[in-house]
Amino acid sequence: MEYLKSKWRIWFKSLDCDHDNKITNEDMNMSAKKFEEIRKLIGDKGPSGSEFDNTKWWNNYIFRKGPGVAMTMDEFVGALEDSYQKDKTAFRQEMERCFGDISAFVTDNMDRPIQEQEFAFGFKVFGQEDAGQVAKAYQLFTAAYGQPTVRHIVDAWVQFIVDDDENKQDMIKEAFGN
Repeated sequence: MEYLKSKWRIWFKSLDCDHDNKITNEDMNMSAKKFEEIRKLIGDKGPSGSEFDNTKWWNNYIFRKGPGVAMTMDEFVGALEDSYQKDKTAFRQEMERCFGDISAFVTDNMDRPIQEQEFAFGFKVFGQEDAGQVAKAYQLFTAAYGQPTVRHIVDAWVQFIVDDDENKQDMIKEAFGN
């Protein structure tokens, strides 16, 4: 369980945009601005007319005490632990929806290749600003898959959040340098 908790703490830090040790509506609003930047970067490669409902995503998957209710790291990790221990299959399905919802904003083609610039920007949105770590992560994905696709990245995020096997390579964990 400690391995998963360590990864959930990394996820929390990626969501805590203003680095005040809690996730709040302010973090959600900062995230919304980053998604607008992604929309501009993606341009015509994205699905037509697709709008990402950032508030709905945060309320469904992040604010685990209720819509818009701020959480500390311990509260966030504890809520994830409760969900995970209650029903691991349901937890995995929830995380598949969580990252699937984001991918639907990016593209309606899960097999669409991701270019290095998009990859780097996507990690920046999730709080990883260390260009060296992101480049290393991109190399991990290209070594594993050739040209990484949206599906590869979604699957990697789901693995990061739900997989408790420390012996499996975890590219998202490596991307965050932890």
